[in-house]
This record gives sequence, C-alpha cells and structure tokens, in this order.
Amino acid sequence: MSGTADEGSGAHPFAEIARATVAAQERSLERAQAWSDSLRELVADQAEGGRAALEALTSTLTATERALFSQEEANRALRQSLEAYREVVERASATQERSTRLVQAALESFATTTQAQLELTRAFLVPLGGGGQSEAFGSLVQGWNDAFLRLLEATPGVQPRRRQRD
Repeated sequence: MSGTADEGSGAHPFAEIARATVAAQERSLERAQAWSDSLRELVADQAEGGRAALEALTSTLTATERALFSQEEANRALRQSLEAYREVVERASATQERSTRLVQAALESFATTTQAQLELTRAFLVPLGGGGQSEAFGSLVQGWNDAFLRLLEATPGVQPRRRQRD
C-alpha cells in the first residue's frame, strides 16, 4: 500500500477520517464560536443590567439624601419655631404674673385707701350729728366698701386682704 492518487478514493483510508475530523472540528469551532457569542451577549446584557441597576441605585440614594436634607431642614425649622413659641409663652406668662401682681397691689391699695376714708368719714361724722346720721352714712360707706371687696375677691388671681373692723 503505497497510497497513490491512482488508487481512487479508497486509496487513503485516513483521508476520509481526516475530512470527518476536520468537519467535526469545524462544527465544534462553529458551536464554540456561537457559544462564545451567546456568552458575550449574556455578559454584555448582565453588564448593561448591572449598570442600569447602579444608575437606579445612585438616583435613589441621591433622592434619599435630598429627602433627608429636606427633613433635617424641616426639623431645624420646627425646633426653632418651638423654641420661639416657648419663649413667647414664657414671656407672656411672666407679663401676666407681673400684671396680676400690679392689679392686686393697686386694688389692695384702693381698698386700703377706701377703708381709711371710711374711718376718716366716721371720725368726721361722729361729732356732728350724733348717732343716727353718722351710723347711716357709715353703713352706706361700709356697704359700698364690702361690695367692692367682694368684687375684688371675684377677680381671678386677686386675693385682697381684709382689714379687721375695730
């Protein structure tokens, strides 16, 4: 077996095997190329999906940071508002207390003055007319003074001091 071309197609028995092997390798190479292309497309799609996910995550984080900053600003403004309101309430309360003390002192002073005027009127009227007129006038002034003291007692926060009658 010398293997010349004259012997026909059966002359090289390995030629058929070689052709089949080359064809099989070409098919394998085509399949490997197709698998490689599919794998490259898959990786590219995954990379694109990952990139889109990262962009969405970045956008979400940016929006969250803005919302957090806005919330912090709102909290800061609310805190300042509450502090200002607390200060206004404290000042109003202090002013109300001072006003109450001032009114109470003025009313007590007025009651004391009225009581002193009553006593002076009594002292003035006793020598003039004796008992009838001075008692009537004294009762009138005392009634007026008692009514005024009841008015003071009805005022919230005011506690007038009553003088003891002699």
